Amino acid sequence: MKNRLLFVISHQPNPRFIKQINYFSENGFKVNVIYFYREYLANLNKHIDNNVNIYLLDNIENGKYLKRIGIYLKSIFKLKKLLKKIQPQTIILTNTDILLLLIINRIKLYTNNIIMEISDLPNYTFDDSITSKLQRYLDKIFLRKYISKMIYTSPKFYEFYYQREFKGQYLILENKPLLSILPPRIDKKENKKIIIGIVGLLLYFKPYKALFDVVKNRDDIEVHIYGKGIYEEEVESYAKRYCNIKYFGVYDFFTDISKIYASLDMVYISYDTTKGDINIKLALPNKLYEAIYFKVPIIATRETYLAQRVIENHIGYVIKCCQEEDIEKIISKYRKDKDIFCSSFDKIESNKYLADTDYNKLIEFI
Repeated sequence: MKNRLLFVISHQPNPRFIKQINYFSENGFKVNVIYFYREYLANLNKHIDNNVNIYLLDNIENGKYLKRIGIYLKSIFKLKKLLKKIQPQTIILTNTDILLLLIINRIKLYTNNIIMEISDLPNYTFDDSITSKLQRYLDKIFLRKYISKMIYTSPKFYEFYYQREFKGQYLILENKPLLSILPPRIDKKENKKIIIGIVGLLLYFKPYKALFDVVKNRDDIEVHIYGKGIYEEEVESYAKRYCNIKYFGVYDFFTDISKIYASLDMVYISYDTTKGDINIKLALPNKLYEAIYFKVPIIATRETYLAQRVIENHIGYVIKCCQEEDIEKIISKYRKDKDIFCSSFDKIESNKYLADTDYNKLIEFI
């Protein structure tokens, strides 16, 4: 009998979860997915394996936390019916909010094999407010009582927080793509202008603005933006004012990603480190591995784990957040350094940016 595996996630399946969902479905699991919908994320459900059952709980608006509590409470009964229907043997979930919903629905009546996957550190893990301290205390109780295993997309998440709070089994599963889901590389364009890309969720406007203000009105550089997110209106406003800043909107990872990277000279993965957000200093984004696979140099923010990886592998530049002078310097150096980056990409072993070996470990871990 197939292992009944249930994903319960706080947003619609993104490429990271879709590759996991499909991988398990193709490897003998009966997979079900329960999710909340968020407007600022692309809907990629059409890429989920046809044998997977998908259930929408409700819509969540970004940032409206009090309203979110009401949506969670409203979803309890629907979730209860779905759990009875699915009878899961293994559950993978995304955060403590989802865990609480499952606890309310007496999840241990169904299974003790409950796995939490951490792709971002919640703010309460590094904030010193009374509310955050209370959340950390509850975290410790819930993790130890209900979670059997943990998955982390960055080893730094474990080192910084979870090694103190959770003593059970864990797996580091960086958000690398599977070779089978990546479209083939296509020949890179030889651009007369330098094309700098912003690809993915638009969550950090301050670094974007610094880049825009450096390149606006220049005829030797363009910025191409692909994606959506909470700052898409601000990004679109710049694109309307300056002809060399181009906003292409939402994209489909599974069909568009190869063309996007083939059109770029550099990819700008600069986070806003001015706000004391520990998460962005420790995270490893999927764009790191995509850029390596497609051999596109990275512009990263200093004092982040991403920047450390970029420096170690000699695959791009590191700048101080939002410093226009730093951005101008690296743009002036790019053409001279281009061949050095190409050589560095060729030296990186495929298991450093592809997940195929890691997913063999994932099956065993589950």
